[in-house]
Amino acid sequence: TTKESWLFVMAPTAREQRRFSNSVLNGWDSAYLAPDHQTEQLLGIEHIVAWDGFADFIETQRKANLKIQFYLDQSGEGKMVADVSNPPGLAPIENPYLLWAAAIKAKWPDANIADATPILHKIRAVKTAAEIALMKKAAEFTDAGFRAAMAAIVPGRTNREIEGAAIAAAFRAGADGLSWPELRSGPVSSRTVFQKFYDYHLLNRTLQAGETAPMDLGFSSEFYKGDVGRTLPVSGHFTPDQREVIDFMNNAYQSGLKAMHDGVSGDEIIQTCIRYVENHKDGLHSDLAKRAAAELLKPTRWVMYTHGLDMVEIYPPKELHIGNTVAFGPDFDVDGQGFYEEDVSLITADGHQLINPPLPYAAADIEKMMAQLKQSQK
Repeated sequence: TTKESWLFVMAPTAREQRRFSNSVLNGWDSAYLAPDHQTEQLLGIEHIVAWDGFADFIETQRKANLKIQFYLDQSGEGKMVADVSNPPGLAPIENPYLLWAAAIKAKWPDANIADATPILHKIRAVKTAAEIALMKKAAEFTDAGFRAAMAAIVPGRTNREIEGAAIAAAFRAGADGLSWPELRSGPVSSRTVFQKFYDYHLLNRTLQAGETAPMDLGFSSEFYKGDVGRTLPVSGHFTPDQREVIDFMNNAYQSGLKAMHDGVSGDEIIQTCIRYVENHKDGLHSDLAKRAAAELLKPTRWVMYTHGLDMVEIYPPKELHIGNTVAFGPDFDVDGQGFYEEDVSLITADGHQLINPPLPYAAADIEKMMAQLKQSQK
């Protein structure tokens, strides 16, 4: 079977060609590609043609094979956060992933439509050496932002101020994009993170002494994403109860990291963490730590997904293999106090290695680094 790649593009009008004549990719609100041989060579695609001929091209293909399969991008795991744009029985009015499928069905009602996501997952799941290098670069930028946030956290500042310090530092370090800046504090559930995108004031409040502040940060390098998380003390020091939770949570988390290897399932890693909690919870002293252990026994409090060009590529991953990059960690709250920990790991032949530069895990080490970073800014 002969295989060819075809890209159908909206060609720029004569006015647009005059306006954006300096580059083949420039446009006012999109990249305009000229359907010609020069662009084919530039992108390494065999055929780049005007999209006016798309319907005729499909008709020709269907005459040769009526059962031709349409693999459509259905937005992977993100689904644009919400994947419903109208009540049942009505055609979608937004979300291009839904509208594209609806347009194909309207034109060819008997079309065989399949989700391209599983194919894209297989392509993206195993990272090349070049991709790993880009992810490590993104992790370096993320680390710079994270350390700036650690230095900036004090009672009386707002979440957005801390996030702003992180963003400024990451871009000074060389980041070229933002993937996930977030600091949570006070009585805000960890389950509301996506609300921030449409609730203007959500997760923005003045930090109070004695609170915990779960920080989840990610910055990009050439579209590849960084991601790291720790729980920080607003006052610079954890309370004794918080310290017990942080260290117990971390011990359970580290057991999961040690369980990472080629062929392990995501469930096996999470169950390893849960077994640690079950086997050691009776040694806890504070009521806060005991309630935290009850949360850590729940599989849903452990988050795991593969990571790369998209913040979330495969969720949840069924089985991990060499070359996979996986974000993993616990995320829960007790009595309005949030607790969170996360790294991105590369699965290797002999286990795993961290993508991101090392940040402290233990409560005492977190406090020590925060003090050093604050002192260095004076």
